[in-house]
Amino acid sequence: MVNKREGRLSLAELCTKYGKVLRHCSLLEGIAPEAYEEALSFFRARPVALNKHEILQRLDEPFRYGGIVLFGSLEGSFLNENDAKISVSRFEPGRLYGEALGCVQPPHSPIQLEAIRDSLVLLLDLSALHQEAESLAGVQYRLAMNLIHGLAGRNVYQHQKLRILSQKKLRDRIAIFLGGLPHTEDGAAVVKLTTTAMAEFLGVSRSALSREIGALQDEGVLRIEGEKFYFQQEI
Repeated sequence: MVNKREGRLSLAELCTKYGKVLRHCSLLEGIAPEAYEEALSFFRARPVALNKHEILQRLDEPFRYGGIVLFGSLEGSFLNENDAKISVSRFEPGRLYGEALGCVQPPHSPIQLEAIRDSLVLLLDLSALHQEAESLAGVQYRLAMNLIHGLAGRNVYQHQKLRILSQKKLRDRIAIFLGGLPHTEDGAAVVKLTTTAMAEFLGVSRSALSREIGALQDEGVLRIEGEKFYFQQEI
């Protein structure tokens, strides 16, 4: 179980202990580590410790906070028309989540957030950005700009998701999915999802995905080494 004392640390203590993690957060890009406490105080940041499988945000409940994962991992999911759970995102340490919803603060959340490992999350009240733009200066202005860039990146992600789900052929979905992932220097797409999570993201059953991947391997189109997916030719 997660040490709940972590959730009682002061913001200064958290910035010191998780400084290396915060350096990788897009929200804090361009902000000096010694200014992290000031920056996060602007959003009234507070830590929440979660045990594995504990729900941080439930579907249809008000969405009030974005956040930064300090350790552990969160899974974002929703229910389809058949009430089946569809996993859409994984949030690892240093990742900012909920930036769009946290700004809008809808009364009915479209997603559920669950800790898939013992986790520590720093909740952020992003409504602080609703004040007049001319009142934002220095660190606060940089935070606003980083948040805008993050939202733009989120739109790109949603566009890719829509493009994937619009494909009728599973191998086309796989091709687009793999093409949008980070690649190693030798050209491999790095897949960090399990087969089940990947199938949920692609909108198919695990067995259907396994069959298609097997067929691509048999055809010599695809070679898999752990998390690395190598294309021998265009799918």
